[in-house]
Amino acid sequence: MTGTTIKAPLAVCAAVIEKEGKVLLTQRPHGKQQGGFWEFPGGKIDPGESPHQSLKRELSEELAIEIEIDSLLETVYYHYDWGSVLIIAYLCRWTAGELAHIEVADHAWATPEQFSGYHILPADQPILDRLRSRYSEKSTKMNRKREKEMSQSTS
Repeated sequence: MTGTTIKAPLAVCAAVIEKEGKVLLTQRPHGKQQGGFWEFPGGKIDPGESPHQSLKRELSEELAIEIEIDSLLETVYYHYDWGSVLIIAYLCRWTAGELAHIEVADHAWATPEQFSGYHILPADQPILDRLRSRYSEKSTKMNRKREKEMSQSTS
């Protein structure tokens, strides 16, 4: 092997917070790397931190909110020009705090159909795809349930 160094990916966590059929997105500050892009709130896992500890800390620091972590939604490995990132995305519930823009430029609540209207980080695209699929499955199940109820009420 010729002096090539393989650098470990930057490990980050992301919170997928749903409210009334919409998902919370945050915009990166314009002075930071990839500023202006939209992403799921979260950030780097510090040494000695678990992913859950990191996610709770990041949302407190960036948005002044507290969360409960429900389940793993998606894990993404993505390579940028500057290096690689490993994202661990969790479904979360917002439990306390008033959302504030401490370390974000803006925030938005968007449905999966509205995601294309936001300039979202490329590494977050697989998470968006998973959410679109999840919402599509929910919609299909709801439609089947309605059809079944309608057919039972007409018989």
